[in-house]
Parts: sequence; structure tokens; C-alpha cells
Amino acid sequence: MTDIDNYHNLLMNFELYSSNREIAETIGLIDDILSENLEKREVRARKLVIGSKPYPLKYTIIDIECNPPKLFGFLISNHIYQIFIVKLSHLEPLYQTIAKILNILIDYYIFTFATFEKRFFTKILPFKFKLKQDISMFKTLKIVNIQLRDFEGMIPALYSIGEEAVDDPLLRNNKKIDLHFKQGHFGLILEHNKSCLLSTQKIVQKRYLKENLI
Repeated sequence: MTDIDNYHNLLMNFELYSSNREIAETIGLIDDILSENLEKREVRARKLVIGSKPYPLKYTIIDIECNPPKLFGFLISNHIYQIFIVKLSHLEPLYQTIAKILNILIDYYIFTFATFEKRFFTKILPFKFKLKQDISMFKTLKIVNIQLRDFEGMIPALYSIGEEAVDDPLLRNNKKIDLHFKQGHFGLILEHNKSCLLSTQKIVQKRYLKENLI
């Protein structure tokens, strides 16, 4: 039995609890959005299933890459989604797609391991849209930075819970990630993002949830 299973059985937090059916419905809605966008061939996506058993908790982990962001990765239950562009001219459709997905996740807790994501989604991205309901939607997002302190590193955070980082082709160094984008190294960026999501998942499950739900 995993830590997550224990939280579920103890019902430590009713707001986080969900049913497998509700999670499946959310994933279905996300798949529909991505299928619609893939037809236009502007926004690309990669979907990975990382386990056979879904977690019935209403949270997602997000991580964005590049500046301005050109890849949006998020982990929900046992699925990883990575939505990205390969041309800078396709930023607007990427952000429109992200907004649609965030609207689906409006009732979910959104965990990040940085302040950058929260600042982007609550203060920068809303102004990319003219509709008032879009702006109000961004203000209601439940985004939580799980760092214990400002500038806490991923490796020290993992070390504090006796875990190691998931293999990362960029070796946890994202300072040149915009250069990788310009050179078309999209595979490297995708794998780096995957590593960030899976490493953050360890911290969410083995540190944040334990400290805040028990």
C-alpha cells in the first residue's frame, strides 16, 4: 500500500478526494481538447501513462519550460501530458490551449516546485486574453508552490525525503533551455520536463501531503 493509498483510506482531506470515474472524465476532456488542436498542427502534444493504477486525488503537478514558456507539462493521476510548440509564431494557440486545460482543472490543486509557474499563470497569461471570464478564471486557480523556502533546489528537496531525482538529460540545468529550443532539441526538453514532473511528484507525495494532511 502506498502513501497515497493511505491518505485515501483515512479520508484526511475531503477536498482532495476524487473518484476514479471523475478523474477519467477529466482526462477524457483533456484528450478531446488536444485532439482538436492537433488537427491544426500548431500545438503538439505527448501523452505518457506512468502507472497502471490511477490515483483518486484531485491534484495536478505542472512545470513549464523556456521563457516565454513554449512547453507546458502536467501530471494528473497516472498520466503525463506535455503540450508544446516548435515555432515561436504559435505561442498564441499554445496559450489558448493551456487556458482551456486550466479551465478543466479549476477545481484541482495545482502543485509546482517554483514561483515562476504561479506568476506566469496568475499575472502574465491572463493578459494574453481579452475575455473577462478568462481573467477571473485565472484568479481562482489553486496553485501551490511546494518549496519549503525561496530558491530551494530540487535535489536538496529530494535528499530531504531520501529520494533521488529522475534521470534528466540536461542534468537539472535549464539555463540553456531556450538555446535548445532554437536548435530544435525538443526531445531533450521533453525529457527534462518529464524528469521535473516525476521528481516533483515524489516531493508532493512524500513530503507535502504528509506535512499538510496528517
